[in-house]
Amino acid sequence: MVAEAKQNGVATMAGSKAQLMSVKRREPTLVSPAEATPTGEQYYLSNLDQNIAVIVQTVYCFKCPSGRGNEGAADVLRDALARVLVHYHPLAGRLGISPEMKLTVECTGEGVPFVEAEAACDLALIGDLSTPDPAALGQLVYSVPGAKNILEMPPMTAQSCVVPSS
Repeated sequence: MVAEAKQNGVATMAGSKAQLMSVKRREPTLVSPAEATPTGEQYYLSNLDQNIAVIVQTVYCFKCPSGRGNEGAADVLRDALARVLVHYHPLAGRLGISPEMKLTVECTGEGVPFVEAEAACDLALIGDLSTPDPAALGQLVYSVPGAKNILEMPPMTAQSCVVPSS
């Protein structure tokens, strides 16, 4: 829904949650698996994914326990992602097309783009994120700039957006 709305140029409506937000992103870095993983393998996507290849963008919100700040949250997430990629190494690869013209995941070990961001707003002001607002959610989900199709996007990207404690 978010990707489709952005690609179709949906304008921000008056009263949009996006107007309450200001998100500053750092340059993406690649998070590689914490240990060596197999490379050169190729996995075919399912028959359903072959026919309906879509990008799914999700937002997960976590509140730090009382008395703890957000400092170091991105480092913890980056380290956890590196350790998870050891077991789910195809996510650190790239999409490709087989000689049979089928979508595949190429196990290259390149890594997952990880973006640190900071929002200049209180999450409570944004309200219910389960109600789609493409303009607001688009600020909370990193999209590969200039990607024209699914083959130009990694199987997974991550953005850690810290909201200052109020």
